[in-house]
Amino acid sequence: MIETLYKTKVPQTTGSRDQFFELALGEQNVDGQPGYFVRETQCWWDAAAQRTVRVQYTRSPREGFVTIEAARACYDLHRMNRARHGFVHSFAPHYHASRKYRYVRIQIPADLKKEVREEEPKRSTETA
Repeated sequence: MIETLYKTKVPQTTGSRDQFFELALGEQNVDGQPGYFVRETQCWWDAAAQRTVRVQYTRSPREGFVTIEAARACYDLHRMNRARHGFVHSFAPHYHASRKYRYVRIQIPADLKKEVREEEPKRSTETA
């Protein structure tokens, strides 16, 4: 499973200073045992180099998750965390259809929206 999260519904991966994130969940053998991995890739356009910069982070234990359910829970957690910070436009490959991708606008539950507001720094209303 893989999807790309943007802050805008019309993604622009070149020429834009905006970053975007790719989330992936996959299976890989580690020491002969299957493990499930969640990876997050932070991407942004480097105008000087004229290319997309990609930095990948593994969001799983070193040996991977033992079950797909545990990996999916981690994936969903990171997906919602990104959505809470504005990355609500999800695009995923659509391999067997006339469209190239599947679009979903991630809905954030009201209780999580409140948590984001509480995390944001307070702005001073005083003037100098």
